[in-house]
Amino acid sequence: METRASVVVVAQDSFGYSAGVLTGNNGGTGWSSSWNQTYGSGTSFNVSATGLTYTGLSTSGGSLAWRSGGNNIDQNSRTLPTQNSGVVYIQFLAQFGSSSGGGTPNLRLFNDGALAGGVGGNGGTYGSYWSILGTDLNPLSGGASSSSTLLSAPNLVVLRIDYTAVSTSLHLNPNAATFDYANPGTAAAIYAGLAPAFNEVSLFSRSPASFDELSVIRYTAVPEPMATASAAGLGAAFLAWFDRRRKAGAHTSRN
Repeated sequence: METRASVVVVAQDSFGYSAGVLTGNNGGTGWSSSWNQTYGSGTSFNVSATGLTYTGLSTSGGSLAWRSGGNNIDQNSRTLPTQNSGVVYIQFLAQFGSSSGGGTPNLRLFNDGALAGGVGGNGGTYGSYWSILGTDLNPLSGGASSSSTLLSAPNLVVLRIDYTAVSTSLHLNPNAATFDYANPGTAAAIYAGLAPAFNEVSLFSRSPASFDELSVIRYTAVPEPMATASAAGLGAAFLAWFDRRRKAGAHTSRN
């Protein structure tokens, strides 16, 4: 049975807003709410007029930058339709500080208000590197869900959640012009047994932080029905047989 790929952007935001506080902005596509600031002790990210760039990736608008206030932890969240089946990608550009801890810096996934997982850092042995984080906001202790890529470098982050295989993988700095959502290549980190369903994304960071070009992308391999292909083949065979019969009849009548 042959298959064809379906790649759909579920939600996207390039942060093309006026410079200032992110909270209350509602641009982009596919979202169910505007950007909210729900962490009461912290404050909102700022919108910078300058966007981040990455070779081969189409970018526009501005970007997010850390903003002083509260306990100096910036946080914003936004809701979207629930993602819980097939293969879903979360893709963004980011550059954080050289270390992590105390719950930052990371992108967290929530499902109806419950923490379901995330990506980024949260201190510990692998606290300087990009990691897939579990429901406890920590990477696997053995290092399988942590990469060797520093949080402090500018990175294109692609998180792949496979709900069928119940596994999440992390792809860092791929060739954006040729990245294949059907076959993404070797992962920088894998968290087997984790496939977080989510309907909210939330950003948390201390200084410094830059974030841009957030997309949630659904990949589906759609099988081509055998019945359709068979019917098409039978139809073509019938038309060819009918044409031969018609020509033979015409030849007989002329004789």
